[in-house]
Amino acid sequence: MLSTPAFGFTVVKNVNSGKPPVDKIVVFEKGKPVDQLTLESADASKAEFNKDGSLESKFIGDGEVKVILRWKPGSGIPAVLDLSKYNYVVATLRLEGGVKNKQPDGKMVPQPRAGNLWFGLTLFNGAGESAGSANLADAAEDGKTPEQTVTLKIPMCLFTFWMNDIQHVQGFGFVWGKMRPGSERDFRLVVDKIALAD
Repeated sequence: MLSTPAFGFTVVKNVNSGKPPVDKIVVFEKGKPVDQLTLESADASKAEFNKDGSLESKFIGDGEVKVILRWKPGSGIPAVLDLSKYNYVVATLRLEGGVKNKQPDGKMVPQPRAGNLWFGLTLFNGAGESAGSANLADAAEDGKTPEQTVTLKIPMCLFTFWMNDIQHVQGFGFVWGKMRPGSERDFRLVVDKIALAD
């Protein structure tokens, strides 16, 4: 017998059920029409849709990386997405390449690639501001930024860790700050899918 009151609780979401996530909204998928989508990118991260339907962006040089994928009105996707209604962002992608550093003789030499590049998927609001970001390596089974194509199921809690507003999302993308002097990026990002799932 309990001598003190027992308090109950209700499980609202169980993201550890072991079941594979089920897509609810597919924002982008390789091979599907992209007329309803738009791309915005900074000079150091020019983005485009490939002939095979994938999204590609090359990160060259030391400048800031910023790529935003948005959807047009009437695309079938709500103008503003409330991500708190979903358990995961599912992303199929890879990030090839690495960093080059300037040597005393002036040559740019490739450096060994770190396992965790601290590169993430970013949510954007209507003003193009970050509404949260999740490091890809944190969602990978091996704890590394994927160099080969892999499907990551990113728990929504990774985006809300810093108490971000994920209820007014109008774009998905990628942001990376400027490199330190003497270093340059030489990366190729290929994205096959971005979806919201439960």
